[in-house]
Amino acid sequence: MRTSDDNAFTLFKGINEIIYLLILFKIVLFHTFSTTTLSSGVFSTSLGFLLIFYAFSYFFRNKLRLLYSMVINLIITVILLSNNLYLDYFSSPITIATFYQTNNLSGLGDSILYLVKLKYVLFLMDLILFPVLIFRKHFIYRKPRRILAGFIPFLILGLTGLLLKPVKLLYIDKVDNPLQAYDARDVVVQYGLLGHHVIDAFYHIQDINFSLSASAKSSIKDQLNQKHVPSRENKFKHLGKQKNLIMIQIESLQSFVLNQKVNGQEITPTLNKLLKNSIYFPNFYAQTIGGNSSDAEFLTQTSLFPLKSGSVFFRYPTNKYHSIATTLQEEGYSTLAVHADESTFWNRNNMYPSLGFEEYLSIEQFPQKEIIGMGVGDKEMFSETAKRLKKQPSPFYSFIITLTNHMPYELPEDKQTLSLPDKLKDTLLGNYFQTVRYTDESLSVFLDKLTEEELLKDSIIVLYGDHNGIFESDKGMLEDLLIKKKISSEKWYRKYATVPLLIYNPSIKGEVVQTIGGQIDVLPTISSIMGVSPSNGLGVNLLTQSSGDVIIPSGGYVDTPLYITKDKINKGLSPSQEHLIHISNLIIKGDYYRIDE
Repeated sequence: MRTSDDNAFTLFKGINEIIYLLILFKIVLFHTFSTTTLSSGVFSTSLGFLLIFYAFSYFFRNKLRLLYSMVINLIITVILLSNNLYLDYFSSPITIATFYQTNNLSGLGDSILYLVKLKYVLFLMDLILFPVLIFRKHFIYRKPRRILAGFIPFLILGLTGLLLKPVKLLYIDKVDNPLQAYDARDVVVQYGLLGHHVIDAFYHIQDINFSLSASAKSSIKDQLNQKHVPSRENKFKHLGKQKNLIMIQIESLQSFVLNQKVNGQEITPTLNKLLKNSIYFPNFYAQTIGGNSSDAEFLTQTSLFPLKSGSVFFRYPTNKYHSIATTLQEEGYSTLAVHADESTFWNRNNMYPSLGFEEYLSIEQFPQKEIIGMGVGDKEMFSETAKRLKKQPSPFYSFIITLTNHMPYELPEDKQTLSLPDKLKDTLLGNYFQTVRYTDESLSVFLDKLTEEELLKDSIIVLYGDHNGIFESDKGMLEDLLIKKKISSEKWYRKYATVPLLIYNPSIKGEVVQTIGGQIDVLPTISSIMGVSPSNGLGVNLLTQSSGDVIIPSGGYVDTPLYITKDKINKGLSPSQEHLIHISNLIIKGDYYRIDE
């Protein structure tokens, strides 16, 4: 006679296997939601890991076996869901280096909440349902104790699955290093998310004891000694000799908002006015990766590419760097950095001294009368900074970072000055326009204060956007709400993905320089204007180049690395372009400038 326990066993005897099938389903969901390709390598590697996890379940009996599998399910679900969220924002998966940046999470609550979508509930439904079914009072899971008979075959199958992709790359595709990829996202495409995390851990352990070989040092030296032949006259050389330098990194500012109107109102009236007395580069690109704003700072200050994984600010804050600040210090400049957020955000308090900044003003040094989003509002920040610069020993270099125009672009209603049409109200794009306008008005306050303090005419002011605020995935909003026509992929990268670079002084007669460039080129360009020898770096002086080009690494706001010239946009990089990024990574990881002293 069958008991209720027997019925329960019949109904649930396959539940352990169902758990692993559901994990596989979630892996497919992850690749679907994150738009990372479901390659054959993803399937073979993911199945390999799941079969190995399943094999180890044979060491447990009854409910312990199901508990083990549910824990595996929970861990993998957390990995999949957190990576989905991270990829949505950074276009790159989580790495071990990401965990150096956990201090940043305290200021990103609103941005993270904005990324949470209802579809992600699909990852969690079984975690809610199964414990109720499995551990109910009358359920007994009688799995025969055949440990080795089950463990060994599934372990062998799992290891075979793990080896299929690297063996194919090594012996069929003739790839020298099957585990090496351009970036973390590419590893996910090749080996799946679980494979990515194992490979990431392997390389992270290797980096702990990294040192530069003699051949690596020679390659770095050769690259740094390469000279770029000028192809145009630089009429702005030494324009800023012994003048103050004020560089402003504007949060999430893209070029398309300049000279753009909404409802008949200029979005950026201050920046538009500055263009009349600026050298303006409309074909200028952010080159950030996983370090976001900190990557932009690193690029512009050192003329080196950011790391492929993690932020330099967290991983190598005590290295020796050749930067704008260190170079100007040698010319007698005092140096000051300003960012009205917590001093520990992006580990700036530890990184800025290595970049040559003698002082750093963070939120703790401001009255904090106007708190918006993550920190002090830009108007208060600019107003107080102008007062501080009046006391700064001249000549000085001040590096200022704005904050208010940060995703999800939420601004108190009493500070919104644009009158938006109904179709733009309460949309991401409409909110973006409001916060851009607020930052633009804040900049006007700053310039007026500098004029009052008689600092403006004796200063070179450099302004640039740190990274995109509206991404290609948001292109439909621009098409429907503003442009009223389709935007091709090429036009997106040519017109809408650029960030502005302006070099301003009241004495400059406005000029538009069509040369293509990126943030890595800021240091040599500004060094020329300031009349100082450029520090060692990998960028070029944009004022001496006619057409120019730019490498945009993946992992920031593009999924595939791009190489952009006047005539073409290439997806993927050539070996020489990848070599340039590799050299930059060697300089950072090996602390090259310290050992080259």
